[in-house]
Amino acid sequence: MQYRDQFRIPPAFLLVMAISSFTTATIIIAVGWSDLYAFVRGLPSENGTELFWVLLGVLALEGGVAWMIMSWCRIELNAHGFRTIYPPFIWKWKVRSWNEVSQIYMDTLSPIGDLGGWGLRIGSVGPFNRAHVYAFNEGTYALFTLQSGRTVGFQIQRVEEFQTLLQTMAPSIPVLDPKSTLG
Repeated sequence: MQYRDQFRIPPAFLLVMAISSFTTATIIIAVGWSDLYAFVRGLPSENGTELFWVLLGVLALEGGVAWMIMSWCRIELNAHGFRTIYPPFIWKWKVRSWNEVSQIYMDTLSPIGDLGGWGLRIGSVGPFNRAHVYAFNEGTYALFTLQSGRTVGFQIQRVEEFQTLLQTMAPSIPVLDPKSTLG
């Protein structure tokens, strides 16, 4: 038995990134067109080199952010525990065994309202101070408190399947569900 899911930041943000990239490039080119043109043609210019590298740097930064937006966060739960991967923040699977989990707290969360944004959110959420929450959509979240004191959380889209997996694979771990999100 296994539970798998994957999430990513809403792709509509790519439109925001495209508008931002276009606007920034237009401003840089408009301000220093003559210097950039001279630099590209190999002619002496006052600020052509600097403007070229600024333009290239801004476009690279925008491309990197767009890549982060398109990255998929994947989670898997099975008999051994759970694991997550979310490039470029976590390059290889981060594995946690059921022995490391002291409790599971179920809650309904909103990435913006409760966590302050999308993606990997590091900080505090509710009663948990050292939380790493993978937040992408509003809904039911499982927050796994580890023996180390850290909390790792992610969204659960198929609640019945998740509940069955917990009852089968980790029956000794207490599940706190004050809002009855598991039904």
